[in-house]
Amino acid sequence: MQFRTLAVVAVALLVALSGCAALDGVTTDESPNDTDADNGTDIASENGNAQEGNQNTQDGNQNTQDGNQTGTDVTDPADEDNTATAEWRPPEEPNRPLENKREDRIEDVSVVDTESAEDGDGYSNFNLEVVANTTMENVDPPEHGDVIGEPYFFVKINEGPDNQKIVERTGEVRMEEDGTFHIDVRPAGIEEFGEGSLTVEVFLMDEDKDWDDIYDAVSTEVEFDPGTDDDNDSDSGSDNETENESESS
Repeated sequence: MQFRTLAVVAVALLVALSGCAALDGVTTDESPNDTDADNGTDIASENGNAQEGNQNTQDGNQNTQDGNQTGTDVTDPADEDNTATAEWRPPEEPNRPLENKREDRIEDVSVVDTESAEDGDGYSNFNLEVVANTTMENVDPPEHGDVIGEPYFFVKINEGPDNQKIVERTGEVRMEEDGTFHIDVRPAGIEEFGEGSLTVEVFLMDEDKDWDDIYDAVSTEVEFDPGTDDDNDSDSGSDNETENESESS
């Protein structure tokens, strides 16, 4: 019995001595966030550098966004549209009845980008260039909610009371006292008129929710020759000759 008691006491003493030895190997003065014992790297410094790197990245992204905003420019819709390459469709009619507020706004209408007809008489294709005062800062009544106008152009072929047609309409154009504006005239819109002199009339308008206002209109004459009739006649002649040769054979 005494031997068993002595054995238990001896085991207890060994356990106590082992615990003391383990405690002697631990130092409590050093913070785990200060230094990595394996490689001596300053963790707090790493965190600081990472934060600075993130801040620099954010600043760089902000500078890029600022640069993009600075480089953005609002372009006049009439200058950036794809009218020249788009399929022709009848333009939207102005809001009627039209209100006549005509002034001397259009200084000049020129025929540009011309393509001569195959027979050399007239043009098979052309566009228009308009010089006009399109400023409309204070033209609409306050009850419309906005006194600033919305200028645009439309082009009409005017060959008499029973032969009129709007062939092109621009989007809202920029406001300038002496601006130059390019209007594409697609052949599909005018080919029905056939060969001859066309009275091409350009209108400067202000779009309103109830009715649109006419601010000016100027006409010019254009010798037009789509060449379709001649081509059809040539094809018909060729077909007839082929048929005659076949019958003779």
